[in-house]
Amino acid sequence: MTISQFPAHFCPLPHTPRHLAYSEVGDVNSTHVLLCLPGLLETRASFDPLLQSAQGVRGLRVISLEYGGRGDSSALPGDQGYAMSVYLADTLDFIKQVVLRDDGVVTRLEVLGTSMGGILAMYLAHELGPRVDGLFFNDIGLSLHWLSIYGLYDGMKVQGSLPKPEVLAARLHVTLGAVVSAQSPDHFDLPYRKDWKGMKFGHLLRNFHGPMRLIHGGASGVCPSSQVREMQQAFAQCEVLEVMGAGHPAPFTPAVCQFVLKALSEAPVDAAFTAARQAQEDTERGFWPWIKRRYQGATRM
Repeated sequence: MTISQFPAHFCPLPHTPRHLAYSEVGDVNSTHVLLCLPGLLETRASFDPLLQSAQGVRGLRVISLEYGGRGDSSALPGDQGYAMSVYLADTLDFIKQVVLRDDGVVTRLEVLGTSMGGILAMYLAHELGPRVDGLFFNDIGLSLHWLSIYGLYDGMKVQGSLPKPEVLAARLHVTLGAVVSAQSPDHFDLPYRKDWKGMKFGHLLRNFHGPMRLIHGGASGVCPSSQVREMQQAFAQCEVLEVMGAGHPAPFTPAVCQFVLKALSEAPVDAAFTAARQAQEDTERGFWPWIKRRYQGATRM
């Protein structure tokens, strides 16, 4: 599925004529938000089954976002320059404009990331600190082995090989530039740690203490059982759902949707949480200007 069944909403980005497209269900004034971040060349449509299941769930707002060059989001100038730093800066701007409220009411923000979106969720948790209250990962662990990187493209292959970029772009409802950039070594331009096995991201969550859930494809080549064990050892609070026989990423089956929504229904949105968060936000008035300065170069691309 590459074209969403839900209508597109649009968020203009500062310092650029671009906009991001998103779908949402639930009360726009809800103080409990799940932000869904798609994978490498996915559109917001990949979360349609979850949004359909979440319709009518009281007190919850579910948003699925599209990065630049995907679906109905604007392409970058010249259809070039797609990179992780751009997606992160755009997502931070989106959170400020669409998710966090400016009326003083505290918002509980949880993030669900598929594959590359899960890695971005880790960077968001690192940058936003306690403003991110919960994390869901769809078939991505705390590290990505070099050989596993090739598995990110498995779902896009036809008869064992990737189609030509033009064919892939049309099929996935993304721009040609997004496809070409995603295959470039410059695409992942955020800082990370590495060893002989691959890329490591666990340090980004060193100060994260909220609920964590992992949806794991039983036949995944990107998030094998060793990745599941690594996450459970690092985070004892991590809940895992294995989707038997599923590759990468795990599909949003009814069981997966139920797993996500059940976890959200158990979130402790209460007076104590609200008071603690409000006290925290009262001490962070300079936070967003700092974020803006840090990613100013990316947001102007």
